[in-house]
Amino acid sequence: MRFPLFLTTGLAALVLAGCGGPRGTVSGQVKYNGQPLPAGEGVFICEAGDKPVVHGTIQDGHYSVSGLPAGPAQVTVTTMAPAVQSKLPPGVKPVEPPGGGAAETPAPGKYVPIPPKYGRPDQSGLSCTVKGGSQTYDIDLTP
Repeated sequence: MRFPLFLTTGLAALVLAGCGGPRGTVSGQVKYNGQPLPAGEGVFICEAGDKPVVHGTIQDGHYSVSGLPAGPAQVTVTTMAPAVQSKLPPGVKPVEPPGGGAAETPAPGKYVPIPPKYGRPDQSGLSCTVKGGSQTYDIDLTP
């Protein structure tokens, strides 16, 4: 039995559309108490596709994450205090991280503490519905 070409092509398109589904890029601003959050991390916990957890760096109040499957996602935001530099005894050198170079720590003055609830998906109150393509999702955090 032969199928008309348009049916075969249409069936192939449906099969391919189900493989992976659309992906999206979400970007926006993050503000805490009305001011841009200088540094931090935003995490999107996707409920669609293979349920990836995608991290994005917040820098000067802006973030961007890509490769998110279309569908609902819970969002968390965290900030981290700079590492406390301890005084080493004379003659003792600090240990370098694997791969050499200095350990990355936030720049002084860039840390803004935010309520811990924003780092927990069950308490943050932050969520969005990811669409295929690019979209904006601004995040306003309050004390």
